[in-house]
Amino acid sequence: MSAVTATLNYVAPGSARNRLYVAPGAHMSTTDYEPHAVQISDARPYRTQFSLDTTGFTLLGHRSAVTDFRDAGQVDGVYAEETRRLVAGVTGADHVAVTGWVLRSAAGSDGAAGDSSAPDARAGAQPPASDVHVDVHPDRAAGRFRDFHDRLGLPGKTFRRAIFTSLWRAFSPPPQDWPLALCDYRSTDDTEGVPNLMMIVDDLPDPAAVPDVIEDAAARPAASVFAFRPAHRWWYFPDMHAGEALLFKLHDTDHSVAWRAPHTAFRDPTVTTAHPRESIEIRTVAFFY
Repeated sequence: MSAVTATLNYVAPGSARNRLYVAPGAHMSTTDYEPHAVQISDARPYRTQFSLDTTGFTLLGHRSAVTDFRDAGQVDGVYAEETRRLVAGVTGADHVAVTGWVLRSAAGSDGAAGDSSAPDARAGAQPPASDVHVDVHPDRAAGRFRDFHDRLGLPGKTFRRAIFTSLWRAFSPPPQDWPLALCDYRSTDDTEGVPNLMMIVDDLPDPAAVPDVIEDAAARPAASVFAFRPAHRWWYFPDMHAGEALLFKLHDTDHSVAWRAPHTAFRDPTVTTAHPRESIEIRTVAFFY
């Protein structure tokens, strides 16, 4: 099996101020991380063995009509509808809506876990998220599903199942210097993960001045960050291109199947010459009645 050995950033035991501050074009983490060298296997020879309900992720062949993913008008007007249709087709959901999207660029990334205080030159793109995480913490999922359900004008219906997903696409030429690694759900435990609060700010705060306690922390959006476990099995798809995309779960209310996929960007040590990775992730909520 072809694999690379790379460093992944896991949350450190005892990390207390677990927060990600996000400002236009930059973010800063106050979470304590510790690096671990792991094997990340080439998933391409085993592509048919991955699915949303088995491993929590799948690789899709899909060529978008978008000509420039940095053009917000094309993303909102074309890509959002493409994604909605794609997710509906893959999941069989009755109603799918886009909840938001993020551009990322590896230009200037230093590999620190979730930290980049220098805004990227590419118009507000965030740096790669280089910590092991899932973007929705289980304690926040039910409330977020209800909020989106009501916001979409569907309060008269009762859904029996709901899924948050992310569709991830690299649109810079391969090879990727910062590919995306995905953890096989079957190698995880459902009790793993601690909340990592998301703090949306206009400007990043002084790291020495952030408070120890955040008021109404339980009501704020939060991701899950994960501690190291030797059992974790990691995969990646090398040399991704704009004609394909990774679809993975952030939360599924049906826990009889794979209901999430921890993931992270990582610096590929085998790539010496590459364009900085540029990618777009667009998130959806899918309802089943």
